[in-house]
Amino acid sequence: MAALIVEDFLKRGVLSALDPSTGELSEAPADADRSQASGAYMTLGRQLAIFYADAGDLVLRVGDEIARLDGAKVEIKGEGLRTLTVEHGGELVLSHQYPNPVNPPMEYDPTLAEEEDFDLGLFAANIATEEKRRRFQLRKWGA
Repeated sequence: MAALIVEDFLKRGVLSALDPSTGELSEAPADADRSQASGAYMTLGRQLAIFYADAGDLVLRVGDEIARLDGAKVEIKGEGLRTLTVEHGGELVLSHQYPNPVNPPMEYDPTLAEEEDFDLGLFAANIATEEKRRRFQLRKWGA
């Protein structure tokens, strides 16, 4: 399977190559640019999370757990300690707990940033549950 270009979620322009079959990241080709990105990655707690488009679907990988998001129920619960879950047909296919990466809380931030701008788990949950945003993300990431 060909490598996909993915971008660091918190450091725009920092690109890596993702092997979708193993979940391993490696150095992106020297000529790679942001327009080729098929997803984003960041560490959530102690696990690498990668949210990307593949074969016309959005995929969320956290550590060794992989969930295709088409038709899935994706939820985030908790404030200080977050729990990200993905269910298909009532069956839990991914569950990950991690400390909220947004610190201090957004109510103390005077910018126009949103909490999802700093939390890939929350971003993935929001995209997966809003059809218009889901379609946009699939187009943006070339799926």
